[in-house]
Amino acid sequence: MSRALIVPFFIPHGGCPFVCVFCNQWQISGASAQDCPLKLQDRVQQYLRSVKELPLQREVAFFGGNFTGIEEELQISWLEEAAKAKAAGMINGIRLSTRPDYISDDILERLRKYGVTTIELGVQSMVDEVLIASRRGYKVSVVEEAAKKIREWGFELGFQLMPGLPGDSLDNALLTAQRTVMIRPDVVRIYPTVVLKGTTLARWYEEGKYRPWTLKEAVTIGAHWLGVFSLYGIKVIRMGLQASENLTVAKDLLAGPYQPAYGEMVKSFLMYEQVMLALKRIDKRGEVLEIICNPRDYSKVAGHKKSNLYRFKEECGFTDIELIKDEAVCAEDLKVSVGGETVEIKRQEFLEKYRISGV
Repeated sequence: MSRALIVPFFIPHGGCPFVCVFCNQWQISGASAQDCPLKLQDRVQQYLRSVKELPLQREVAFFGGNFTGIEEELQISWLEEAAKAKAAGMINGIRLSTRPDYISDDILERLRKYGVTTIELGVQSMVDEVLIASRRGYKVSVVEEAAKKIREWGFELGFQLMPGLPGDSLDNALLTAQRTVMIRPDVVRIYPTVVLKGTTLARWYEEGKYRPWTLKEAVTIGAHWLGVFSLYGIKVIRMGLQASENLTVAKDLLAGPYQPAYGEMVKSFLMYEQVMLALKRIDKRGEVLEIICNPRDYSKVAGHKKSNLYRFKEECGFTDIELIKDEAVCAEDLKVSVGGETVEIKRQEFLEKYRISGV
């Protein structure tokens, strides 16, 4: 069965009275005008016709703004059209993104009435210092209360997180991961902070008041988060902003760790860490390193543009590295061999290094 089909509708800045320091939804979504509710079913049909095999999971998704903050009449117009598509069997899920401070029992009752299945909160950080510096307009306690209500009403819960915001640090990023795990959302999206032209963050960057994270920093934290969330059964469904023609230095991107292959780089770095754990358990050293993996993991083990292979040579002194595909090796498990000594590192065993004390 093919992967889930998501039919996105962007509502740039819809329902949001705030202008967070990083925000320019038009650049992020690549859209400058709002979609129309009456076009929803036509677009769903277009998406369905574009796939050869009907996916098991088919969803309409409202992104880009603060859905539960737009006028109630407009909310209902969107929800009614989505509910019709769901009743007709075209889709079987409705998801939306909104702010944590725009969640209430009345709102959740409305969303459940029209068949919404998933609510993603634009959390960004689980540290008050970062939220205040980014002018989000709420604190962590609001996120916790919103998440609790969403759970009580039976929705799937998602978090959208942004490492590298003003006031963020390695310690704060680790704290965000810990507090996220304590809430246990079903899914998480990771969007490293980038500086977009026309934002407060752009002005701060130009004035020297804000330093964006490097790509290396963003990948390192992304891999740590992926390890933590994977250990605790929280699915990471997106890493990095969707590639867009607007997200270039020639257009709207001013600075920051934007990289279309960010998700691939994060997964590859996690594989690098897994191999390094195996090497620590091997006493022998030699010129040849053999890594046996499931075929689906081959590119992740090699790394983005073979970056892992270069690192194994430079950091560990290997002159020859052999990657061997083996269907008998389970996905994300690895066998590492040096000088005739072989160590197997299963992914679940490796992930234990990310266990949070007391959680």
